[in-house]
Amino acid sequence: MRYPSLPLLAGTILATSACTDRSVVAPSLDRSGPTANSVTTPGSGPWARVVEGETGPGSLYALYIPQNWNGEAIYYAHGIRPPEPYAPISLDDQDNFFAVRDALGALGYAFAYSSFSENGLAVKDGAQRTHQLRGLLTSQLPQKPQRNYLAGYSLGALVALDLAQRFPGQYDGALTMCGMVGGTPAELQYVGDVRALFDAYYPGVLPGNVISVPSPPLSIDEVTRRVIAAITPTAANPNATLGLYAIASTAQTQLAYAPVGSLGDPTSPAFRSLVQSLVTALYYQLLGTPDVVDRTHGHSPYDNQNTVYTPGTLAIPFAALAPLIRGMIAGSNQAVTRYDITPDAQNYLDTYYSPTGDLKIPVVSVHNLWDPLVPYFHETVLGGIASDAGASSMLLQRAVPAYGHCSFSTPLVVSSFQTLAQWVTTGVKPAS
Repeated sequence: MRYPSLPLLAGTILATSACTDRSVVAPSLDRSGPTANSVTTPGSGPWARVVEGETGPGSLYALYIPQNWNGEAIYYAHGIRPPEPYAPISLDDQDNFFAVRDALGALGYAFAYSSFSENGLAVKDGAQRTHQLRGLLTSQLPQKPQRNYLAGYSLGALVALDLAQRFPGQYDGALTMCGMVGGTPAELQYVGDVRALFDAYYPGVLPGNVISVPSPPLSIDEVTRRVIAAITPTAANPNATLGLYAIASTAQTQLAYAPVGSLGDPTSPAFRSLVQSLVTALYYQLLGTPDVVDRTHGHSPYDNQNTVYTPGTLAIPFAALAPLIRGMIAGSNQAVTRYDITPDAQNYLDTYYSPTGDLKIPVVSVHNLWDPLVPYFHETVLGGIASDAGASSMLLQRAVPAYGHCSFSTPLVVSSFQTLAQWVTTGVKPAS
């Protein structure tokens, strides 16, 4: 089956990707960092004093003391950063949180954050370094904060959730955004399943496999080029795009896409975002696998040994494609390579970190409905385990009808935090 509009695909997506915000998938490699133990007095803005220093094995921190302190403090955990040497340990801006920091400072909140002492899947280290910020910040304030809040993006949201569950007596509330709140195993399972199915439908396109990737990793541009070449119809393979639709229609790998335009039109936001979601998952699998395998001592951190891939909500441009796509998904169970996780690797991923859902303090969790890297299913998982633990009264989840990972505006984040603060202050859970 040939689609006349699809030969335009490669040029359209390549041109589009050239002007796409790549803050998530192409971090800065600038290795400049703050001077250890420095104190500065900003000439403008909400801050009276900024203290920067180093703690732990190479972990940098920054403490922001507002001019008009309201007696409360926020401890922020950043999202995942590529392992060294592909990105530095730094206090650089990420996901627009500098603007959020300053907006919250203008409201009187003291603000503290850490670089962590390592990049990659640093859930354990991130929790340790973020928890250290309490003492560091208190030492710079005239008195102990009356209330202490956690906040985090992406991987940092899981760090914030971890600390909220382990130390409910030391924190008053947590704001998680675009977070891996369903747990590390759920996120790695998703990314691994995407790679396993991509290899089944498009063998040989990407180097390595789900659990073994050669170094250095491919750049985001090279991954994009290879994926587009693989899914673009040719005379020899006029149905090349069907593999994309099959992956996106599989229950275990429902690729996010903006529901604008037709999935059969390569110029539409729907099709472009679907491809971007595939590229994002594959890029992070290539970039992150060596780091994850190193953390599990060379053992497989991924398991699809008994997975039966099944149809989910079909992501197809024409209803007539449904039987064919369902058949492809059924056939993938024979074509896919199978992997088996080791018990010690499973234990590591569960420990760092699978939330229990036993929430003792208010948690507000905000997530884009169509997130290409940390899918919205994480919220479904968190909601389920919180319900099982009898803690639904401590969880407020907000779905944002937008495509992107951590692509929140400053007003949205600030208003979400204000919702959390009001909840903590009044003791009354907001309706939504």
